[in-house]
Amino acid sequence: MFILPFLLAAGSLPLISGAPVASSLLRASADVKVEQAASSHSLSGRSSNLYAAVFGGNGLVSDGWPSMENWISSFDDMFESNKDIIGSSCSQWGVADTTEDEMATMKTVINTIAGESGVDARFILAIVMQESNGCVRVHTTDNGVTNPGLMQSHNGKGSCNTGDSAPENVQDPCPESEIEQMIRDGTMGTSDGDGLQQLIEQNGGLSDVSAYYKAARCYNSGSIGAGGNLGAGVATHCYASDIANRLLGWSSGTSSCNDATIATLTGSSWSGSSSSSSGSSSSESSSTSTSSANPTGVTTILPEPAATSTSTSTSSTFSPTYTPAAVTQTPVPESAAPPSTPTPATSSSVPASPSASASGVPLYPYATSSCQQYYTVIAGDYCQKVEVQFGVSASDLQSWNPGLDDSCTNLWKGYQYCVKA
Repeated sequence: MFILPFLLAAGSLPLISGAPVASSLLRASADVKVEQAASSHSLSGRSSNLYAAVFGGNGLVSDGWPSMENWISSFDDMFESNKDIIGSSCSQWGVADTTEDEMATMKTVINTIAGESGVDARFILAIVMQESNGCVRVHTTDNGVTNPGLMQSHNGKGSCNTGDSAPENVQDPCPESEIEQMIRDGTMGTSDGDGLQQLIEQNGGLSDVSAYYKAARCYNSGSIGAGGNLGAGVATHCYASDIANRLLGWSSGTSSCNDATIATLTGSSWSGSSSSSSGSSSSESSSTSTSSANPTGVTTILPEPAATSTSTSTSSTFSPTYTPAAVTQTPVPESAAPPSTPTPATSSSVPASPSASASGVPLYPYATSSCQQYYTVIAGDYCQKVEVQFGVSASDLQSWNPGLDDSCTNLWKGYQYCVKA
């Protein structure tokens, strides 16, 4: 829940703000932006641990944010995909985890209050997961304004942990009445602060999906930054982007959003398919793969490569965080043709004419000779998408394919790039 600027805001509880924290579900790697759950729920065949995209800008569908039709298909599916996290999220505070009975109560209450308020049950659950990961005994924070309960509401009355997790402050089991009050406080507001219902109305109403994203930002920080950018302002800058991903089906794994750069983005790289839509989970691609990567979190979209690069950069490494103002927000289009005479920005000592692999697909001529695995660039690809798909760092991708310029803007459609060496 929002509080006064510069005080602790919603989503800023320890270990909660960016992503789910059930450590038993994660296998972390410094260079891998998308992690696989050790025990994940698959929705319609696709893993729910994919952060679909980083959403920047003002929350409008025209700027690449998801329409409501793209949200995970049902509240039941969304709740099911989050149960592992809900059931293991309290131990970090030294209190008993949420039980099956408490989860059942939470689910029923969210549905009930969604009916009373008109707020979509999926949106309520997304806020619950962002604020507390569904821990019914989450402790109350107090930095001038108390934020208690599942939704860390603004001076709310509902809580099953009114202090610092000392036994005398914790209710176990958490009564149904308290769970209901927590959800009611966050959704329908308190005497001291607006809830989701009021914030959605203030930002366009229930029929405008962008009102949900704007309401999420207001719930977190109290207001939207100047210019309407949902990543600007105070508190948790990635809050609205994280909520959008939760509504698409993301439940476990690391958020790909960067709080330090989200405010510079004006749109998203989202491909338009949710992590809960039909399809198979992607496995490790073969050296001749030409299938599209599953959508994952990125900071921006890189432009179509030109046939001849005029860059004079000689740097061998570059930052994986791109500056949107410096690039065109367009992925490699379907109609793009590979250059007839490849002329990358660097490595003039390597061959200028491509050779074909056994599959007949041309190899990127500047790929390292020690490459063990290749990936064929297709329409819609950009460097960070490839990095996330294969779990490699930006510096590795450029090191193995030294013809890439410093901003990684010159991918060639139809060529095989090295993704493992």
